[in-house]
Formats: sequence, structure tokens, C-alpha cells
Amino acid sequence: MAKNIYALLVGIDKYHPNSGVPCLYGCVNDIKAIEAYLRKRIITGSEWQLVESDVPWLLINEHSTRRAIINGFQQHLYKADSEDIALFYFAGHGSQEAAPQEFCSEEPDHLIENLVCYDSRTQNGLHLADKELDYLIYQLAKNNPHILVILDCCHSGTGTRNPEVAVRQAVVDGRRRDLKDFIFSEQWVRDRNSANYKPGRHVTLAACRSHETAKEYTPEDGVTRGVFSYFLMRSLHNSNNIISYIDLISNTRALVSGKKQEQSPQIEATHSEDLNQAFLGMYDAGDRSACFHLTYNSKKYDTWVINAGALHGIPIPSKGEEILLAIFPDNTREQLSQENEICQAKLTQVLPELSLVEIINDSTNLSNEQAYCAVIASLPLPQLKAYFQGDTTGVELARQALLTSGYNEQHSLFVREVTERKDVNFYVEASNGQYWIKQASNQSPLVAPIPEIPDGDGYTFKRAHQVIQRLEHIARWQNIIELKSPPTSRIKQSDVEMEVIICSGEKVFSSKSATSEMRGEYTYNNGKWKGPIIQIIVTNKSSRDLYFQIVELAGDYEVCIPPFFRERSSLFLPNKTKQGAIIESKKVTYGIPKNYLAKGITEYQEIFKLIVSTSDFDASLLTQKGLDSQPPTTRYTGGLTGSLNRLMNQVYTREAIHSERNDHWMTKEVSLTLVRRLYG
Repeated sequence: MAKNIYALLVGIDKYHPNSGVPCLYGCVNDIKAIEAYLRKRIITGSEWQLVESDVPWLLINEHSTRRAIINGFQQHLYKADSEDIALFYFAGHGSQEAAPQEFCSEEPDHLIENLVCYDSRTQNGLHLADKELDYLIYQLAKNNPHILVILDCCHSGTGTRNPEVAVRQAVVDGRRRDLKDFIFSEQWVRDRNSANYKPGRHVTLAACRSHETAKEYTPEDGVTRGVFSYFLMRSLHNSNNIISYIDLISNTRALVSGKKQEQSPQIEATHSEDLNQAFLGMYDAGDRSACFHLTYNSKKYDTWVINAGALHGIPIPSKGEEILLAIFPDNTREQLSQENEICQAKLTQVLPELSLVEIINDSTNLSNEQAYCAVIASLPLPQLKAYFQGDTTGVELARQALLTSGYNEQHSLFVREVTERKDVNFYVEASNGQYWIKQASNQSPLVAPIPEIPDGDGYTFKRAHQVIQRLEHIARWQNIIELKSPPTSRIKQSDVEMEVIICSGEKVFSSKSATSEMRGEYTYNNGKWKGPIIQIIVTNKSSRDLYFQIVELAGDYEVCIPPFFRERSSLFLPNKTKQGAIIESKKVTYGIPKNYLAKGITEYQEIFKLIVSTSDFDASLLTQKGLDSQPPTTRYTGGLTGSLNRLMNQVYTREAIHSERNDHWMTKEVSLTLVRRLYG
């Protein structure tokens, strides 16, 4: 039985003649492009069908009224069920309007964001407010379809610095409407503001940050498009349509930043696991090989760049050292071998948020409007030192795995064997057919052995390779946690304050007053354990605008962007003289993973690392999944890190990193331990 795609596609170039809203030029082209893409996908994937109902779902210009868009949701998209896909794509102007009193507490500037419909700026017209879009998605999600929202518009209260650039943003509407003029009831507003409210499950791709503008772009074919929509579609086509949301937005962001300044596409998911789904959830995206995005940056650098720099742990090579890259087509995911290699390159300059690249052999097969996969092929000497001990057969297999675990079966980039125990970082022990990774200090195990239970297979090359992968796992995390502010940075530790607040029952603790490691204790009430609630407040005390993000390093070896803020790359933090210099996160309940509790582990470490920069950067490159296996102890004592399956798969040095230009950055950490007593 065919599965359904319900799409509501809205593109507005020309607004009502009495509205005073300026024309755009690429919105209709964007909608035609996504429609063509969907139809092509349907042809190539026979299990899917694009539903074309009697209710208009392709809304262009004068057909894109507020009522038509609402009807498109309620009479078309709402038909999607748990086996279907619901897509809402809007290309047009965004704006802001005065917020009703009921929403002022969550809008510091007392403005709500909205989509400007064809008739919104007429005498009796209304916008489609973000709160109304929330409501429509909430109702749509009741049938549990896969929901994707794409918005190529902007809501910034500031204008573009270049008046010749077409921007998809209308001026603020000063009219304030009553709550009764919205499509939802007052009861829904009360429910939405309650602690038990859960928004409808969906993924949103947006053209820019809240303070930026969404711009238009005319490529070589002369057809004007939204720069976000254009490179989003290019990324989809170049990936053979099988790409996760998180990789898609990272790829698109890299391409957009090379053409337009001050526009950084964003992604938001109500459920973080959805970020790793393939676009539209139609296929399994598979595991992403370890690579960065290589793009041509014509706007600022006029050279090739990769989307990672010192903030991501890329080292600045010492004199005589080189960092070499192997370049592949972006649709190469599991075949990163020499036969698929396009060319090679080397890093010429490491900046905080990106690195400049020089192609060192034939570049004729590279296009300036495409993104490519760049894999680190050669690095300065790895820093993590491992001592191998135990059964000879197991040790020899581990040595072979170490020599072939890197790109093109070369030596590991992260780990080297040492023959003396002096200054060793970890022990790898082969004993009774199992591999153990142990701490250097007391030789206690960091993770469960491979295999967890001895069997007849004993030592194999596959298992030896797995233990080297886990060592690299640990090495990457250590490099993230040791990523420190460069001594040349002009951002002082006192310029930005991060306060972590923990609520355990009625007890409240703050990192500002903590004299030792913070502990977030479970509380036992009405026969149930409840984890502590954590909130983070970030304050800019400096006179410069900054960008920041919080990175969480958890006790299950995961590195992630925690759900305190919507943004997954970095957040804009205005200077102390501007509104918004203090940003409060939402409150998040934390807990020890169930598989740890099942093994009697009742204390679990979390580290929140604040990264601050004068430049926009993509912190999501650091995210990595957690290891499946936990240490067989009752107290967590080891390091933390992630897996090989994320975009930012490699953090490369444990030495201090020095910036080579006027961008500056800073880090600081707050560590806490989650604690659950054995009895209530």
C-alpha cells in the first residue's frame, strides 16, 4: 500500500496591491522547485504518492491568503496519519507584530513573529502568528505523521546592511490584536503555558537566525531564488536524497555562508532523535562517515574552506607539519576510499569557526556551488598514549587494528602505542578472550569489555578494531573537554557568565554560589523518583556582541547540544547595552540513563561546557552519540565522548590552540553529578 505525502506549499512574490508590502522575486521559483523535487521523488520511489486533494495545497501569490493557508492545514494536512508525511513550506515575507499581554512574558521585546500572508497587511487582514503555527502543528501531530516545516523568510527587527539585497522581511506591524482574534482558544493558551504541555512533534528548517535576514540569490542560470531554498535543494540533489536533517542543514549552512554574510540556516526538532532521520523521514539516512563540508567561500575569503576550526579542535600545524584532506563527492557516505577520491587538499589557516583550504592537485572536477566531503587524511602525531598488555594473540590483533584504523587503512589519527608505562593515558588489556580499556591511575575499567561475556570466539580482528574505535572515542572527548581559551583571546573569563541552577524538589542550588562540584539529587514523592530540574542563564557583561553555545558531555560518553535552547549551532548574545544580553534557557529535567540504574550505578557525571566566540560557529559539529556499554562499576569514574557516526567526528589536539586572526573565543565549564539514592 502506497504511503502518502501531504504537502502545503506557499510562495508569495507579489502581495496585495493595497498592503504596501514590497515584492520579492524568488519565492514562487522556490515553491516550483520543491514541487518538482517531490514529484521526482515520487517517480523514483513507488511506495510514496503525493496527495492532491480538492483543497488547494499549492498556493501562489494572491491564492496565499491567511484563510487559504489555515484551510490547507485543517482540510488537507490534517488528513495525514502515522504512516504519512506532512510538509509545510513557506517562502515569502516574515515580520513581527505587537504581542498580546498573554504572550509578553515569553517575548522580552513584546513582539511575536509571524508569516506575512498575501492579505495580511490589508485593512482587516491578519498575519499567521508563530503561536498560531504552533497550534496548527499541535493539532496536526495528534495523528502522528512525520511533520516537516520549512520557512524561507525572516522576522528580524533589524534591516539588511546592503539595501541592494532583496530580503524576505517586512517592517514590524504595530497593530495589536486581541487574543480572540487568534485561531486558538484561551484554554489552549492556558494549556500551552502549563508544565505538562508538549508541542506537536516536528522538525523545522529555517533560513536564518531570529536577528538575521533571509536573502535572495541569483545563480548562474539567472533564475532568482531564496539563497536558503536554492542551496537546500542543491544539497538534497547532491546527496542522492539520502541525508539526515542535521547533515542537510550543516551542508546548506556551509554553502549559504560562502555566498551571503549574516545568514545562518537553523534547525529545530522537538525530539532530538529526529535530527538523524533522513529528509522527510522517507528513508534511513544511515551512518554518516567522518567528514566535514568543503565549500567555496566567494563572499569573504575567495578560497575553499571547511566548516570547522579551532573551536572544533582543529590544531594549528607547527612549522613543517601539514594537515591533509581527502576530498570526496558529498553523496559518498560509506565508500570513503581512494578510488572515490576527487582530489587532495591541505589546511592553510585555522580560524576559530572554519579553516582555509588549498587544493594541492587537480581541482577541475570541483564546482564552486557544490559542497564536498572532506576527510582528515594526515595529522601531526596523535596525543593519546595507550599501553597494550595481556595475552599475546589479543595484543597483536589490537596492534594491527591500530595501524589500519585511519583513513585508507592508515595508522589511527588519535592513538599511539607506547612501550613504557610512564605518562600512559590508558591501558588496553587482552585477558581471557576479552578486551578491556582501563584508566592509567588505578587500572579500573572505563567501559564494558569486548565482548561483555566471554565466548568461544575469543580474540578477533573485528573485536580488536572495536576496542581501537573506543579508544579514539575517548580521545575525542578528552580533546573537547580540554579545549581551552587561547591566551591571545580578547574575551575574558569575566565577560560572559554561565549560571547553572539545579532544583531538586524544593531545594535550589546555583553554580554562582557553589564551593564544590554541584550535585543534582533525585527526589522521591508519591512512590516515584524524579530527576532534578536544570536551567542555564548566560549573561554578556562585555561591550561586544558575541555568539555562544552549551555543549553537554554526559556520563554515557555522549557529546550533545542539550535541549536548553532551540538553536543547535550557536546563539547570538548581544552586548551588555542591548536587550537580550541575558538569556535564560528553558527548564529541563535530567536523569541517569535506565541502563546505568539497572546496573546499580547511582551517580552519573554531567559537564556543561560554554563556548563563546566573536564569530558565528557551528557547535553541532561536536555532537557525538554515546557508547552503548557502561562500565561495570557502581560509580562512574571515567572520561566521556561520542561515536564515529556524526559530522564532527574528530577533535584533534590536546595542546593550547592559538587563533591567527582577530576573531576571539573562550570556554568555561560547570560539572555536576546526578545522584539517586538506593531507597526512597
